[in-house]
Amino acid sequence: FPAFYKPQYIIVLGSGLIGDRVPPLLASRIHEGVKQFKKHGRKPLLIMSGGQGSDELISEGAAMRKFAIEECGVEQHEVIAEEKSTTTLENLLFSKEILKERGITGGGFIVSNNYHVLRAGFYVKEAGLRAIGIGAKTALFYIPNAFMREFIAITLMYKWLHIILLSLYT
Repeated sequence: FPAFYKPQYIIVLGSGLIGDRVPPLLASRIHEGVKQFKKHGRKPLLIMSGGQGSDELISEGAAMRKFAIEECGVEQHEVIAEEKSTTTLENLLFSKEILKERGITGGGFIVSNNYHVLRAGFYVKEAGLRAIGIGAKTALFYIPNAFMREFIAITLMYKWLHIILLSLYT
């Protein structure tokens, strides 16, 4: 849905690193987040959100922040990293704590890849944030796999609803 307000924050959701490097899928999220940040006059709080997985050398948030500074022209003071989360919901909950600490109560944007925006939107509601999802482009070869994964994830999120509806249907 289009945003009819200026965002007070932009949260870019993490998606995994290769060691300490930002892969192309995550880079597209960062580029989109920075594009929105610049489009809105560099005013929103820009949060790169993601913890450190067992196979990652640094946290996603730290790597994303570094990428935004080195590759996208964002100043160090303009971007912060949330580094504790391990899931999309935690990305939003821990980022919400940062927003609360800074007294930010308005609406914002959540940036992810286009295939992930719907599920991220469900989590936005669960986290109690007011935000619009912005989808970054995804490579065509990855889309079938990504949409299948999202379909399964959303089905499992609401498994009891689906079980009840399927039972009524049959």
